[in-house]
Parts: sequence; structure tokens; C-alpha cells
Amino acid sequence: MRRVGWLAWSLTALVAVGLTAPLLVVIAASFNPTNELLFPPRGLSLAWYANIFRRQAFLASFRFSAALALASTACSLVMGLLCAVVLVRHRFRGRQLLATALMSPLIVPQVVLGMSLLIFLSTIGLVSSVIGLALLHVMLTVPYTTRVLTAALTRFPESLEDAAVIHGAPRPLAFLLVTLPSIKPGVVAGAIFAFVTSFDNFTASQFLVWDRTTLPVEIYSYIRTENDPTVAAISALLVLGTVGIVVLVERWVGLETLTG
Repeated sequence: MRRVGWLAWSLTALVAVGLTAPLLVVIAASFNPTNELLFPPRGLSLAWYANIFRRQAFLASFRFSAALALASTACSLVMGLLCAVVLVRHRFRGRQLLATALMSPLIVPQVVLGMSLLIFLSTIGLVSSVIGLALLHVMLTVPYTTRVLTAALTRFPESLEDAAVIHGAPRPLAFLLVTLPSIKPGVVAGAIFAFVTSFDNFTASQFLVWDRTTLPVEIYSYIRTENDPTVAAISALLVLGTVGIVVLVERWVGLETLTG
């Protein structure tokens, strides 16, 4: 058993190193003073971080990606919650088919999804619009919120909501005041998954962007012509931002509640 324990710890350490080493390499390369993306860096410089804020295309695409991710997250949370209520609390013919259809964006390749939506939006005149891109991101994020909130509602004892109804609360009010606060960890987890999925999406989004691009598409356009560490600096900031979000979530609801 001791050997098995050491083997498990060794494998865990290897996985942890494999996951974090590329991030550390990117962060270190972002401080390289030369205009080449090298590791190890030949010195320390913040020039490429300053270059991010001098390039208006990066700032504009970041603001657009953040606004798009927030909007799609809000829409997918509402839609995912409604879908979860239908799937968990109602039994009807075709229920499993509906659940499979809601998960289908996770199965269909994003290239196919982006191209298909581009053709559809072209026929109705919504191509090159915020509405079309937002529709795509909602389609990509609803499966995550539906899956997480379905699991949260399944674990929640509905008798607590019934008790509030028995004491005179209308069913919608009982759901808002009793059920929704109780499944808050699931709501937070779904929001995180939805935001990250929307903000980081490149494969499908590239078909629907126009003069306003998302940050991943703008990064791809930049690295096609430039090879300096600016992209590494952007990646380092995104990694630090993600760590900050994780810390905030841990202090708010606790990470163990998201996986429990």
C-alpha cells in the first residue's frame, strides 16, 4: 500500500507539473526584452505588457469579448435554469431526446457549428452582427449551464420548496427565495464555465466576426504577422485573471461546493 501511495503521489505530481509548466514557460517568456519569443528569457522587461495597452485593437477586442461573455453567460444561465427545471421536475415523452438535443453543441465540431450558423445568418440577414455572434455563444454555453444546474437541482430536496408553498408562498417566489439560494454553488459553477467558454472561443467565432473581433481572433490575427512576446504577455495576464477569479470563488462559495 505504501508503494501504491507513492506511485499515486508521483503521478499526481507529474500531472500537476505537466499542467502548470507550459503556463510558467509562457509567463517567463513574456518578460523577454528582445522582440523574439524565447525561453529562457534573456533578461527582464515589461515592454511587451506596455505594448498590449498601446495597441488599441487588443483593448477593443478585450472589451468586446468581456461584454459578449457576460451577456451570453446571463442568457445561458436563465435558459439553463429553465431547462434544468423542465428536465428534473417533469416527466414527459421525449425528455431524454430533449436532454440530448441540449447537449448536442458539445458533440458537433465547432467548425461545423460556426459554418452552419454563418450560412443560416446569411439567409436571414444577420451575418456580421452582434446578435449573430451572441446567438452562437449562447448555443455554446447553454449545455454547460444546463448540465451543472440539472445536477444541482437533482441534489436539492424539493420538499424544502414545498414547505414554503405550504406556508403560503407562491411557487415562483418559493423557488426564488428557497431553491435558488440553495443551488448557488451550481449557479456560480455554471456561470464560470459559460464565461470561460464564451471568452476563450475561437474556432466557431472566427466565422462570424467582422470589423469587431473577439480577443482570441485578434490574437490569432496578430501572431500571423508578428513573433514578439506580446501574445505571451496577454496570456500571462489572462492566467493571472483566472487565478484571481478562482480565489474569489473560493472565498465566496468555496471550491469544494462546486465539485461536491
